Amino acid sequence: MQSFFDERVRFAIEHIWINPLSGKREEALSALREAANMGDGDAFYFLGRCYLGRSFADPVLGLPHDRKFAFECFDKSLELESAVGMFATMHIEGYEPSQGTFIHPPYKSKREIWDKVYGMAMDGEIFCRFLVANAYFYCDVADFLDITPENAGGEEPYLRRVREWAAAAVGLYEGCVNEGLGIAIPNLIDILSSGKNGIPVMKKRADKYKHIAADMGIGAYERIIGNEYRDDNRLDEALAMYERAASHGDGYAYYCLGKFYTFRGVLGMNLKKAADYFEKGIASYPNDKGLCNLLGEIRFRGGQGLACDFPKAFALLDNAYRNGSTWGSDMLGMCYLKGLGTEVDLEMARWMFELNPKKRFAVWGLEELESY
Repeated sequence: MQSFFDERVRFAIEHIWINPLSGKREEALSALREAANMGDGDAFYFLGRCYLGRSFADPVLGLPHDRKFAFECFDKSLELESAVGMFATMHIEGYEPSQGTFIHPPYKSKREIWDKVYGMAMDGEIFCRFLVANAYFYCDVADFLDITPENAGGEEPYLRRVREWAAAAVGLYEGCVNEGLGIAIPNLIDILSSGKNGIPVMKKRADKYKHIAADMGIGAYERIIGNEYRDDNRLDEALAMYERAASHGDGYAYYCLGKFYTFRGVLGMNLKKAADYFEKGIASYPNDKGLCNLLGEIRFRGGQGLACDFPKAFALLDNAYRNGSTWGSDMLGMCYLKGLGTEVDLEMARWMFELNPKKRFAVWGLEELESY
Protein backbone atom coordinates (compact mmCIF):
# COMPACT_ATOMS: atom_id res chain seq x y z
CA MET A 1 0.00 0.00 0.00
CA GLN A 2 1.31 3.42 -0.94
CA SER A 3 1.62 5.80 2.01
CA PHE A 4 0.49 9.35 1.38
CA PHE A 5 1.16 10.73 4.87
CA ASP A 6 4.38 11.66 6.64
CA GLU A 7 5.47 8.92 9.05
CA ARG A 8 4.73 11.22 12.01
CA VAL A 9 1.18 11.71 10.80
CA ARG A 10 0.81 7.95 10.35
CA PHE A 11 2.07 7.45 13.92
CA ALA A 12 -0.54 9.91 15.22
CA ILE A 13 -3.37 8.24 13.28
CA GLU A 14 -2.32 4.89 14.75
CA HIS A 15 -2.24 6.06 18.37
CA ILE A 16 -5.05 8.63 18.43
CA TRP A 17 -7.66 7.07 16.15
CA ILE A 18 -6.82 3.41 15.59
CA ASN A 19 -5.46 2.50 19.02
CA PRO A 20 -6.35 5.29 21.45
CA LEU A 21 -5.74 2.95 24.39
CA SER A 22 -2.05 2.59 23.52
CA GLY A 23 -1.04 5.22 26.07
CA LYS A 24 0.93 7.18 23.48
CA ARG A 25 -1.22 10.28 23.31
CA GLU A 26 1.58 12.71 24.10
CA GLU A 27 3.99 11.10 21.65
CA ALA A 28 1.32 11.24 18.95
CA LEU A 29 0.52 14.89 19.62
CA SER A 30 4.23 15.73 19.63
CA ALA A 31 4.63 13.98 16.30
CA LEU A 32 1.80 16.02 14.81
CA ARG A 33 3.19 19.27 16.18
CA GLU A 34 6.65 18.46 14.84
CA ALA A 35 5.32 17.67 11.37
CA ALA A 36 3.07 20.74 11.42
CA ASN A 37 5.93 23.01 12.44
CA MET A 38 7.85 21.71 9.44
CA GLY A 39 5.03 22.79 7.12
CA ASP A 40 2.98 19.60 6.77
CA GLY A 41 -0.60 20.60 5.95
CA ASP A 42 -2.00 17.13 6.70
CA ALA A 43 -0.49 17.32 10.19
CA PHE A 44 -2.27 20.61 10.82
CA TYR A 45 -5.61 19.03 9.87
CA PHE A 46 -5.15 16.07 12.20
CA LEU A 47 -3.85 18.30 15.00
CA GLY A 48 -6.93 20.50 14.73
CA ARG A 49 -9.20 17.47 14.68
CA CYS A 50 -7.83 16.41 18.07
CA TYR A 51 -9.38 19.48 19.69
CA LEU A 52 -12.92 19.39 18.26
CA GLY A 53 -14.44 17.22 20.98
CA ARG A 54 -15.53 13.66 21.59
CA SER A 55 -17.03 13.13 18.13
CA PHE A 56 -13.63 13.72 16.55
CA ALA A 57 -11.29 11.93 18.98
CA ASP A 58 -12.05 9.23 21.55
CA PRO A 59 -12.92 10.69 24.99
CA VAL A 60 -10.46 8.26 26.61
CA LEU A 61 -7.68 10.52 25.35
CA GLY A 62 -8.87 13.34 27.58
CA LEU A 63 -8.15 16.00 24.97
CA PRO A 64 -9.47 19.49 25.71
CA HIS A 65 -12.12 21.03 23.49
CA ASP A 66 -10.56 24.09 21.84
CA ARG A 67 -12.56 25.06 18.78
CA LYS A 68 -10.57 28.25 18.17
CA PHE A 69 -7.26 26.40 18.07
CA ALA A 70 -8.77 23.67 15.88
CA PHE A 71 -9.98 26.20 13.34
CA GLU A 72 -6.59 27.94 13.32
CA CYS A 73 -5.00 24.58 12.51
CA PHE A 74 -7.50 24.04 9.71
CA ASP A 75 -6.62 27.43 8.22
CA LYS A 76 -2.96 26.42 8.17
CA SER A 77 -3.83 23.06 6.64
CA LEU A 78 -5.60 24.79 3.77
CA GLU A 79 -2.81 27.33 3.30
CA LEU A 80 -0.34 24.46 3.03
CA GLU A 81 -2.42 22.85 0.25
CA SER A 82 -3.53 19.69 2.07
CA ALA A 83 -6.20 17.97 -0.02
CA VAL A 84 -7.22 15.99 3.07
CA GLY A 85 -7.56 19.22 5.04
CA MET A 86 -9.69 20.82 2.32
CA PHE A 87 -11.85 17.71 1.95
CA ALA A 88 -12.37 17.05 5.65
CA THR A 89 -13.02 20.60 6.84
CA MET A 90 -15.40 21.59 4.06
CA HIS A 91 -18.48 20.40 5.92
CA ILE A 92 -17.49 20.91 9.56
CA GLU A 93 -20.24 22.94 11.18
CA GLY A 94 -19.20 26.48 12.01
CA TYR A 95 -15.86 26.43 10.25
CA GLU A 96 -15.28 29.13 7.65
CA PRO A 97 -11.70 29.43 6.36
CA SER A 98 -10.11 32.78 7.08
CA GLN A 99 -8.92 32.90 3.46
CA GLY A 100 -12.54 32.84 2.28
CA THR A 101 -12.27 29.59 0.32
CA PHE A 102 -11.69 25.90 0.94
CA ILE A 103 -10.09 25.40 -2.46
CA HIS A 104 -6.39 26.14 -2.79
CA PRO A 105 -3.82 25.40 -5.52
CA PRO A 106 -2.96 23.05 -7.00
CA TYR A 107 -6.68 22.19 -6.82
CA LYS A 108 -9.14 24.26 -8.80
CA SER A 109 -12.47 22.68 -7.84
CA LYS A 110 -14.23 20.54 -5.27
CA ARG A 111 -14.23 17.69 -7.78
CA GLU A 112 -10.43 17.76 -7.99
CA ILE A 113 -10.22 17.59 -4.20
CA TRP A 114 -12.68 14.68 -4.20
CA ASP A 115 -10.67 12.86 -6.88
CA LYS A 116 -7.46 13.24 -4.88
CA VAL A 117 -8.83 12.02 -1.55
CA TYR A 118 -10.96 9.31 -3.16
CA GLY A 119 -7.86 8.06 -4.95
CA MET A 120 -5.95 7.93 -1.67
CA ALA A 121 -8.83 5.98 -0.14
CA MET A 122 -8.92 3.47 -2.97
CA ASP A 123 -5.15 3.07 -2.68
CA GLY A 124 -5.61 1.92 0.91
CA GLU A 125 -5.23 5.04 3.09
CA ILE A 126 -7.56 4.06 5.93
CA PHE A 127 -8.41 7.52 7.22
CA CYS A 128 -9.20 8.69 3.71
CA ARG A 129 -11.60 5.76 3.35
CA PHE A 130 -13.27 6.95 6.54
CA LEU A 131 -13.54 10.50 5.19
CA VAL A 132 -15.00 9.29 1.89
CA ALA A 133 -17.45 7.09 3.80
CA ASN A 134 -18.54 10.16 5.76
CA ALA A 135 -19.07 12.06 2.52
CA TYR A 136 -21.35 9.26 1.31
CA PHE A 137 -23.11 8.97 4.69
CA TYR A 138 -23.91 12.69 4.94
CA CYS A 139 -24.46 13.02 1.17
CA ASP A 140 -21.66 15.61 1.01
CA VAL A 141 -20.57 13.80 -2.15
CA ALA A 142 -23.39 15.66 -3.88
CA ASP A 143 -21.64 18.93 -3.09
CA PHE A 144 -18.22 17.69 -4.16
CA LEU A 145 -19.51 16.37 -7.48
CA ASP A 146 -22.26 18.98 -7.99
CA ILE A 147 -25.06 16.43 -8.15
CA THR A 148 -28.61 17.72 -7.69
CA PRO A 149 -32.06 16.27 -8.41
CA GLU A 150 -32.21 18.57 -11.42
CA ASN A 151 -29.00 17.45 -13.10
CA ALA A 152 -29.42 13.83 -11.95
CA GLY A 153 -32.56 13.47 -14.05
CA GLY A 154 -35.20 14.02 -11.39
CA GLU A 155 -36.03 13.17 -7.81
CA GLU A 156 -36.17 9.39 -8.20
CA PRO A 157 -32.79 9.04 -9.99
CA TYR A 158 -31.29 11.32 -7.34
CA LEU A 159 -32.74 9.23 -4.50
CA ARG A 160 -31.37 6.13 -6.20
CA ARG A 161 -27.93 7.71 -6.00
CA VAL A 162 -28.49 8.52 -2.34
CA ARG A 163 -29.21 4.83 -1.69
CA GLU A 164 -26.07 3.89 -3.60
CA TRP A 165 -24.05 6.32 -1.50
CA ALA A 166 -25.42 4.82 1.71
CA ALA A 167 -24.49 1.32 0.52
CA ALA A 168 -21.01 2.55 -0.39
CA ALA A 169 -20.67 4.12 3.07
CA VAL A 170 -21.51 0.78 4.71
CA GLY A 171 -18.83 -1.02 2.74
CA LEU A 172 -16.18 1.59 3.47
CA TYR A 173 -17.05 1.84 7.16
CA GLU A 174 -16.92 -1.94 7.54
CA GLY A 175 -13.50 -1.97 5.91
CA CYS A 176 -12.32 0.71 8.33
CA VAL A 177 -13.60 -1.25 11.33
CA ASN A 178 -11.90 -4.41 10.09
CA GLU A 179 -8.61 -2.49 10.16
CA GLY A 180 -9.24 -1.18 13.67
CA LEU A 181 -10.64 2.30 13.03
CA GLY A 182 -13.35 2.33 15.68
CA ILE A 183 -14.43 5.89 14.94
CA ALA A 184 -16.23 4.46 11.89
CA ILE A 185 -18.62 2.42 14.04
CA PRO A 186 -21.23 5.01 15.17
CA ASN A 187 -22.28 6.00 11.64
CA LEU A 188 -22.15 2.37 10.52
CA ILE A 189 -24.51 1.34 13.31
CA ASP A 190 -26.74 4.32 12.51
CA ILE A 191 -27.17 3.18 8.91
CA LEU A 192 -27.70 -0.48 9.76
CA SER A 193 -30.18 0.12 12.58
CA SER A 194 -32.17 3.02 11.10
CA GLY A 195 -32.40 2.16 7.42
CA LYS A 196 -30.95 5.58 6.62
CA ASN A 197 -31.30 6.66 2.99
CA GLY A 198 -33.10 3.52 1.89
CA ILE A 199 -30.70 0.89 3.26
CA PRO A 200 -32.64 -2.11 4.68
CA VAL A 201 -32.63 -2.28 8.48
CA MET A 202 -30.13 -4.92 9.61
CA LYS A 203 -30.49 -5.05 13.38
CA LYS A 204 -28.41 -8.20 13.94
CA ARG A 205 -25.58 -6.74 11.91
CA ALA A 206 -25.81 -3.49 13.86
CA ASP A 207 -25.77 -5.40 17.16
CA LYS A 208 -22.66 -7.25 16.03
CA TYR A 209 -20.85 -3.95 15.61
CA LYS A 210 -21.96 -2.75 19.04
CA HIS A 211 -20.18 -5.75 20.54
CA ILE A 212 -17.15 -5.21 18.31
CA ALA A 213 -17.00 -1.60 19.50
CA ALA A 214 -17.18 -2.71 23.14
CA ASP A 215 -14.42 -5.26 22.52
CA MET A 216 -12.32 -2.44 21.05
CA GLY A 217 -12.66 -0.53 24.32
CA ILE A 218 -14.95 2.24 23.05
CA GLY A 219 -16.57 3.49 26.23
CA ALA A 220 -19.97 4.45 24.83
CA TYR A 221 -20.50 0.94 23.50
CA GLU A 222 -19.21 -0.72 26.64
CA ARG A 223 -21.97 1.21 28.41
CA ILE A 224 -24.55 0.11 25.83
CA ILE A 225 -23.57 -3.54 26.32
CA GLY A 226 -23.69 -2.91 30.06
CA ASN A 227 -27.28 -1.76 29.64
CA GLU A 228 -28.09 -5.05 27.89
CA TYR A 229 -26.57 -7.02 30.77
CA ARG A 230 -28.49 -4.89 33.28
CA ASP A 231 -31.77 -5.47 31.46
CA ASP A 232 -31.07 -9.23 31.51
CA ASN A 233 -30.41 -8.99 35.27
CA ARG A 234 -26.75 -9.91 34.75
CA LEU A 235 -25.81 -7.24 37.25
CA ASP A 236 -22.21 -8.25 37.97
CA GLU A 237 -21.42 -8.22 34.26
CA ALA A 238 -23.23 -4.91 33.84
CA LEU A 239 -21.26 -3.39 36.71
CA ALA A 240 -17.96 -4.55 35.22
CA MET A 241 -18.88 -3.18 31.80
CA TYR A 242 -19.92 0.20 33.22
CA GLU A 243 -16.64 0.43 35.13
CA ARG A 244 -14.74 -0.31 31.93
CA ALA A 245 -16.75 2.31 30.07
CA ALA A 246 -16.05 4.91 32.74
CA SER A 247 -12.32 4.12 32.67
CA HIS A 248 -12.42 4.63 28.90
CA GLY A 249 -13.82 8.14 29.14
CA ASP A 250 -17.57 7.58 28.91
CA GLY A 251 -19.09 10.10 31.30
CA TYR A 252 -22.59 8.63 31.04
CA ALA A 253 -21.31 5.36 32.51
CA TYR A 254 -21.07 7.18 35.84
CA TYR A 255 -24.82 7.77 35.68
CA CYS A 256 -25.40 4.03 35.23
CA LEU A 257 -23.02 3.20 38.08
CA GLY A 258 -24.56 5.76 40.41
CA LYS A 259 -28.07 4.43 39.77
CA PHE A 260 -26.99 1.07 41.19
CA TYR A 261 -26.33 2.69 44.60
CA THR A 262 -28.70 5.65 44.97
CA PHE A 263 -32.25 5.57 46.35
CA ARG A 264 -34.04 2.60 44.75
CA GLY A 265 -30.68 1.18 43.59
CA VAL A 266 -30.60 -2.53 42.81
CA LEU A 267 -27.21 -3.18 44.47
CA GLY A 268 -28.13 -1.73 47.83
CA MET A 269 -28.09 1.91 48.83
CA ASN A 270 -24.69 3.56 49.21
CA LEU A 271 -25.33 7.27 48.81
CA LYS A 272 -21.71 8.35 49.12
CA LYS A 273 -20.65 6.02 46.33
CA ALA A 274 -23.63 7.09 44.20
CA ALA A 275 -22.88 10.78 44.76
CA ASP A 276 -19.22 10.27 43.84
CA TYR A 277 -20.23 8.60 40.58
CA PHE A 278 -22.73 11.33 39.72
CA GLU A 279 -20.17 14.05 40.47
CA LYS A 280 -17.72 12.41 38.06
CA GLY A 281 -20.41 12.22 35.39
CA ILE A 282 -21.34 15.87 35.84
CA ALA A 283 -17.69 16.81 35.37
CA SER A 284 -18.09 15.59 31.78
CA TYR A 285 -21.74 16.54 31.26
CA PRO A 286 -22.60 19.46 33.57
CA ASN A 287 -26.06 19.97 32.06
CA ASP A 288 -27.16 16.35 31.83
CA LYS A 289 -30.69 16.09 33.20
CA GLY A 290 -30.37 12.60 34.63
CA LEU A 291 -27.13 13.27 36.46
CA CYS A 292 -28.36 16.60 37.84
CA ASN A 293 -31.66 15.11 38.99
CA LEU A 294 -30.20 12.12 40.82
CA LEU A 295 -27.35 14.01 42.45
CA GLY A 296 -29.82 16.78 43.30
CA GLU A 297 -32.04 14.23 45.02
CA ILE A 298 -29.14 13.03 47.19
CA ARG A 299 -28.20 16.61 48.11
CA PHE A 300 -31.86 17.38 48.88
CA ARG A 301 -32.67 14.31 50.97
CA GLY A 302 -29.30 13.44 52.48
CA GLY A 303 -28.89 10.24 54.47
CA GLN A 304 -26.28 7.63 55.44
CA GLY A 305 -24.12 10.32 56.97
CA LEU A 306 -24.51 12.77 54.10
CA ALA A 307 -26.01 16.07 55.24
CA CYS A 308 -28.62 17.85 53.17
CA ASP A 309 -27.10 20.56 50.99
CA PHE A 310 -30.04 22.61 49.80
CA PRO A 311 -28.14 25.25 47.78
CA LYS A 312 -26.48 22.48 45.75
CA ALA A 313 -29.71 20.53 45.52
CA PHE A 314 -31.59 23.54 44.20
CA ALA A 315 -28.86 24.40 41.68
CA LEU A 316 -28.79 20.85 40.32
CA LEU A 317 -32.54 20.31 40.17
CA ASP A 318 -33.09 23.76 38.68
CA ASN A 319 -30.47 23.02 36.03
CA ALA A 320 -32.28 19.81 35.10
CA TYR A 321 -35.61 21.65 34.99
CA ARG A 322 -34.20 24.40 32.76
CA ASN A 323 -32.92 21.69 30.44
CA GLY A 324 -36.38 20.17 30.06
CA SER A 325 -36.87 17.74 32.96
CA THR A 326 -39.75 17.96 35.45
CA TRP A 327 -38.66 14.81 37.34
CA GLY A 328 -37.44 16.78 40.38
CA SER A 329 -40.19 19.40 40.34
CA ASP A 330 -41.66 18.26 43.68
CA MET A 331 -38.29 18.82 45.39
CA LEU A 332 -37.93 22.17 43.65
CA GLY A 333 -41.40 23.02 44.92
CA MET A 334 -40.29 22.33 48.49
CA CYS A 335 -37.23 24.53 47.96
CA TYR A 336 -39.47 27.41 46.89
CA LEU A 337 -42.02 26.70 49.63
CA LYS A 338 -39.51 26.59 52.49
CA GLY A 339 -36.75 28.80 51.12
CA LEU A 340 -34.30 25.89 50.86
CA GLY A 341 -31.34 27.02 48.77
CA THR A 342 -33.40 29.81 47.23
CA GLU A 343 -35.83 32.54 48.27
CA VAL A 344 -39.39 31.67 49.24
CA ASP A 345 -41.69 31.95 46.23
CA LEU A 346 -45.13 30.47 46.85
CA GLU A 347 -46.27 30.98 43.27
CA MET A 348 -43.29 29.04 41.93
CA ALA A 349 -43.79 26.39 44.62
CA ARG A 350 -47.36 25.79 43.47
CA TRP A 351 -46.25 25.72 39.84
CA MET A 352 -43.62 23.08 40.56
CA PHE A 353 -45.92 20.93 42.69
CA GLU A 354 -48.62 20.93 40.04
CA LEU A 355 -46.20 19.57 37.45
CA ASN A 356 -46.18 16.24 39.34
CA PRO A 357 -49.03 16.56 41.86
CA LYS A 358 -49.03 12.89 42.93
CA LYS A 359 -45.39 12.81 44.03
CA ARG A 360 -44.83 12.72 47.77
CA PHE A 361 -43.36 16.18 48.31
CA ALA A 362 -45.93 17.69 45.94
CA VAL A 363 -48.83 16.19 47.91
CA TRP A 364 -47.44 17.60 51.16
CA GLY A 365 -46.64 20.95 49.61
CA LEU A 366 -50.01 21.45 47.97
CA GLU A 367 -51.76 20.57 51.23
CA GLU A 368 -49.67 23.16 53.05
CA LEU A 369 -50.35 25.81 50.42
CA GLU A 370 -54.09 25.22 50.78
CA SER A 371 -53.80 26.09 54.46
CA TYR A 372 -52.30 29.53 53.78
